[in-house]
Amino acid sequence: MAKGVFHVIVHATALLCCTVGICGETEELGTCAKDDGVDCGSQSLEVTPVITKLDGVEVGHVQDVILGGKTHQMTTLSMKPQVLEIKHFLTDEECDHMIRLAEKDGMFDSVTNTPTKSTNVKIMDMNRDTVLNLREFILTIENSFDIYLDEDDMLKMYSDLGMDTNSDTDISREELHSQDPKSVIDWLTEYVAKRPHKKSRMSRQAWLYPSKIRDKVLDEIQERVISLVGLPRILMDKNDEFQVVQYGPKGHYHAHWDSGSWTESYPCCHHLKTGSGQRCKSCRFMTVLLYLNEVEGGGATAFPIANNETFDEHSFRMSGKINLHRHCEDANLVVPAEKGKAIIWYNHHLDPTTGWVGELDSFTLHGGCGVTSGHKWIANKWILVSDDRDKDLDPNFRPNRT
Repeated sequence: MAKGVFHVIVHATALLCCTVGICGETEELGTCAKDDGVDCGSQSLEVTPVITKLDGVEVGHVQDVILGGKTHQMTTLSMKPQVLEIKHFLTDEECDHMIRLAEKDGMFDSVTNTPTKSTNVKIMDMNRDTVLNLREFILTIENSFDIYLDEDDMLKMYSDLGMDTNSDTDISREELHSQDPKSVIDWLTEYVAKRPHKKSRMSRQAWLYPSKIRDKVLDEIQERVISLVGLPRILMDKNDEFQVVQYGPKGHYHAHWDSGSWTESYPCCHHLKTGSGQRCKSCRFMTVLLYLNEVEGGGATAFPIANNETFDEHSFRMSGKINLHRHCEDANLVVPAEKGKAIIWYNHHLDPTTGWVGELDSFTLHGGCGVTSGHKWIANKWILVSDDRDKDLDPNFRPNRT
């Protein structure tokens, strides 16, 4: 059975095996039985932990995984990125229980990190001809306001605001500069207020913390996920929360990455103090997505560029395929929502030199297709890991989980 394991490499560091959670234990003395007799009490033992991935082998490969004494079948849906699927990972009763817990906790509107009323507008003149065609103006609004309009929406804005003075559907530099930016922002605000599905994301959510709720069913689900992923216990215990999300009619989440690139200069959000106000990036090594109900229509998870030979972000954005309301079925991989199913993918490559988290895997671009009928419920489990191994494994460091 191919299954991820947590290996140990001996190097010159001061981390003791039990302290970093190699054995899944917290004692200071004794033997770490899960690592075949590694002595946790020896001050001379020096180890450097690494993280590993489950092995998908190849597309279509099916392997057994034993979780909590029950055998599940795990199927490889894609290798670029690696996406794994386990049907019946949750029972119907467990799915219903998670939904009840979320409703009891209280649902609130989901938001993204992109400001919707930004005054810092980046003009996306992609061909640098000093004129914005319809697609370029659509892209400008997407990047600046997190709003996703189609060509009919744009033409209505041009008409309502009198922007396109020569009616050629292109906005020249002169036409743009003659327009009061506030009038555009006000128009967008009013237009989207009546059409919330034009936002990049339309859903409601709640956060469930097993360590706070002390719910037996949630604890069992948490332990099942821990057994599945084979990552250090200390990482899993630090990040025990589940995000439960409800999508109503037209609910969706356009194509996005769950994690940020190491090339971005911002710190990881979970390393910042609550309320710091500092710009940051998500640092999520792995995503486990659980489907909690049968969806009447729509609601699939799409990976638009899965298994592509190459990926050019500029070309992809210009194509409009980021909009999963219109282009769900154009995605290379479309995973239907099925109650109790889990899908797993890794947002980052592994760094072969350090044995820790490497650069973002661009092919993990994904999103939630629009719900055409009924409602969709899911739960996300993210394992937060940064490029700072010492901080991630420090038992005294608690990540910001707000």
